[in-house]
Amino acid sequence: MELSVVLAPGVPTEAQLAGHTAVIIDVLRFTTTVTAALEAGAKAVYPVAEPEDAWRLQSQLDGDLLLGGERSGLRISGFDLGNSPREYLPAVVGGRLLAMTTSNGTAALIAVHRAGAAPVYLGALRNAPAVARRLAREGRSTVLYCSGSGGKIALEDVVGAGAIISGCTSAGRGVELADTALVALAAFKELGSDLKLRPSRHCRRLIEIGFEADVDYASDLGASKMVGEFDGVMVRPAGHTLRRGCDL
Repeated sequence: MELSVVLAPGVPTEAQLAGHTAVIIDVLRFTTTVTAALEAGAKAVYPVAEPEDAWRLQSQLDGDLLLGGERSGLRISGFDLGNSPREYLPAVVGGRLLAMTTSNGTAALIAVHRAGAAPVYLGALRNAPAVARRLAREGRSTVLYCSGSGGKIALEDVVGAGAIISGCTSAGRGVELADTALVALAAFKELGSDLKLRPSRHCRRLIEIGFEADVDYASDLGASKMVGEFDGVMVRPAGHTLRRGCDL
């Protein structure tokens, strides 16, 4: 299989993604948080573009929906949860449906699916080995898509992509790496998974607004075996039968 990486976010195209597996990476914090929610027993997560979409979906589901997300790193006013993975505990989200909207990750996830990628998985440092094992087992050409921050490259996402690539090269044979994959792999080998050793711009921002513990949480390489899969409407654990809900 060939692995390539979209290092900086942009408008994904069918030429890049159609017919390929994709892995969305937003280490700080969307993909880390969704992984935490699923691991805590959430039924599913609906990624939506804007807060208004989340309110509308909650109304369609007669209020039986938790709302989570952020703008500028902070919880959206009126939402139940922010984008801190440490909020998504079994007692809070277990057995519940969630809708989430974030500054970078949700838009990237929706756009990549619309560009024709399938399946679409959610990757982070915490579940990088689990994602790598799944990719190696399936053996399909894969694009790792870094969500970035504010439309710019985010170092932590490139490192997250490199962690997955490292796992793929260890777990499977016949792995071909595009130049972008070699860049991400080199970043991971050089920097490791501790995001505070050489903090990125977004990492520094989270620490400044009081989320240093989230950076520590997101840096815990291989702590989770959960891999989320997006079917265009909802994210559920990979391998589950994805039942469609309310299309927005």
